[in-house]
Amino acid sequence: MKSVQKFSLASLLMLVALLFAGFAASAKTPLHKNEKPAPAPRQEFCIHVISGFPTSDQAVRYQFFRLSHSMAREATPEFRELLAHYASTTISEKTPVRKVVEGMANPVLKQAAPRLVVAQSAWMINFAQECKSQIDGQIKALYAYDKDLKMVDFNTTIDKDALYLRQILVDTLYRLDVNKDPKYGPVLKTYAHALVRTRNGIEYTAYNGEVGDIEAQFMGDLDKRLARSNDIVNSEMDRNALADSVALANDMNEATKREEQARQVQTLIRILNGGNTN
Repeated sequence: MKSVQKFSLASLLMLVALLFAGFAASAKTPLHKNEKPAPAPRQEFCIHVISGFPTSDQAVRYQFFRLSHSMAREATPEFRELLAHYASTTISEKTPVRKVVEGMANPVLKQAAPRLVVAQSAWMINFAQECKSQIDGQIKALYAYDKDLKMVDFNTTIDKDALYLRQILVDTLYRLDVNKDPKYGPVLKTYAHALVRTRNGIEYTAYNGEVGDIEAQFMGDLDKRLARSNDIVNSEMDRNALADSVALANDMNEATKREEQARQVQTLIRILNGGNTN
């Protein structure tokens, strides 16, 4: 994954302003004079993490939000409790999201420090769920900025990346024998079964996209073939019309020649008869 670039000051201020505006809009009671707004739960955490997302490329920025959104699927409170129980440590809230994702996908950590992978996954899922409103708001804003981000193929690829990270988490938990835990074993199996359903959904979406692409290509080829056929028919019609015109001209020429020959014969007869046509 590309390294995350630093925020420009203007972009950071704009992002913070948007986030604060969202929090203010969600308040249910109006503020009295001199009354300070109460900070929203985890507000500082959400702002800090989101401020680490890339800003130079809107597509890459969207990928981070979409990946975070997909990581939270099927993560029930019981499953989050499981992760907290088996995590070896608590990941600092100041940790950049890029480092967390890289750690989750690191095959060495999966073998050497599986509980650290669990802790990183727990951090990512907690962020995705606790900052869901901010993540959803940013996704909608990016959709408005670039409608191409809604492309099915693009989003399917991101969902596959999230599924890959979630599958790493499940494999790591099985490596820790969580499936044998009387309390958390059933929770893990439920989450693992949910992954199968998610995978089937992603594959079905990808299949539909491929079928749509094939249909579009077929219709495009058909349009081209029909256009070529029309051109051939039109050219044949033009040739037939030209042939008819030539034949008609030839017939008219022959008739004119016969009339002229008849007049010449009549003129010759008058001359031979001394001008007497009787």
